Amino acid sequence: MAVGGDYRSISRLATATLATSQFKIVKPSTTAGEVKVGAAATDKVIGVVQNNPAAGEVAQVAVHGVCKCLAEASVAAGDHIACSTTARAKTTTTANDHVIGIALEACNAAGDVIEILLSPSNY
Repeated sequence: MAVGGDYRSISRLATATLATSQFKIVKPSTTAGEVKVGAAATDKVIGVVQNNPAAGEVAQVAVHGVCKCLAEASVAAGDHIACSTTARAKTTTTANDHVIGIALEACNAAGDVIEILLSPSNY
C-alpha cells in the first residue's frame, strides 16, 4: 500500500479536467505548458499527476523520485511500468514502450495505488 513519496514535481495546466485523474500518468498536451492523461504505452509520458485539478487549473506532476500511481491490474514489485489505455500503471516488457518507472510494491487489482520510482526511458 502506497504511503507517500519523495518526488520533484512540475506545474502544468490541465488541458481537460483531471478531477478524477489523481495518481494517473500524464503526457504533454498539444498546447504548450499543458498536460493530459496518457492513453497508450507508447505515449511520451512525463510523470504522474498528484492532485485533481479541473480544466485550466494547475496540475502538480511528479517527474522524479518516488510517487503514488494508480495500477491498471496486477503489478509485481520491480516491474517496469508503462501507461495503460486508462492512464494507469501497467507492467511492460514490450520494445519501444515508454517506461515511466519501476514498481516499488506489488498490487493485485485495478485501482490499487502503488509507489513507483520515476525513471522515464524506453523499454
